[in-house]
Amino acid sequence: MDTQTIDVHSQEYLEAMAALMSEAVETPEGLRALAAAIADPIAQEIDRKEISSLLLTKHTLPKGERPIYQKRPTLKAYWISEDGEAREQEVGRDEIEFPTGRVHSAPMVDISVLKHGNIGTLLDIQESAATEIRKTIDARTVSVISAAVPAANTVEVTGTVLTDDAVNEAISILEDLELAVKWIIMRGRRFNDIRDWDLDPQTKAELREKGVIKNYGTGSILLTSAMDVSEVLILPDEEIGKMPIREAVKAESVDRKTKFKTGWLVWTELGMGVTRPDILAKIVITPEGEPVP
Repeated sequence: MDTQTIDVHSQEYLEAMAALMSEAVETPEGLRALAAAIADPIAQEIDRKEISSLLLTKHTLPKGERPIYQKRPTLKAYWISEDGEAREQEVGRDEIEFPTGRVHSAPMVDISVLKHGNIGTLLDIQESAATEIRKTIDARTVSVISAAVPAANTVEVTGTVLTDDAVNEAISILEDLELAVKWIIMRGRRFNDIRDWDLDPQTKAELREKGVIKNYGTGSILLTSAMDVSEVLILPDEEIGKMPIREAVKAESVDRKTKFKTGWLVWTELGMGVTRPDILAKIVITPEGEPVP
């Protein structure tokens, strides 16, 4: 989903969008032209904030190519189905096809916004559509990675807090495989637990000064609302899977125009899959009295 950088606050862009908004009120062709113009800024906003491409290797599919990838026959593969659920393939095959599915947003806009050239509202709509699509993509990516972690690579913690002992144990799972940790992924709220750890003086100073720390050991800490607060993922500095992209972000005008509103269908088609579950680790935090997953 790489796009040419567009400065949505530049005078040139604002003037061009104002002209398109005026045309969109008058004709269906104008509405389609406006839809085409908002696709790249939305894709740019998604690229700016999404984390999925940090975790899985992006692969833009040439037209007609199937997303088939090599895997070890002794390992399962995991992917996201078209309905957004994590699925697994049993061992025994040396390749896997990851299905692609559409992720979309359908923003509506009041006709008066277009008529009066309210570009600020249009920019808000673009950002909202980008956020909806980005969050869905990241949630699916985190879901399939979490589902792929083997039970043997899962560290269980009973209680309500994430401990440094648990993180160190999960890191050691990858170190035993002679791998370096690249990402430690957690929910923002879970990061609060780190404040009570016995950190080295330099890390404590960074935490005190900035409120967050970027690294723990060799791993970079990645905070995302896509994570379940009861889990922390530990990923290596190796490829773990693919993110095939069938269609980049597109925007189309919708037929369900009403007297006062119109809108667009913004969508992309892509997939997510894990081919190396054996090099993943995670921590599961379970309150006392609750059954361990």
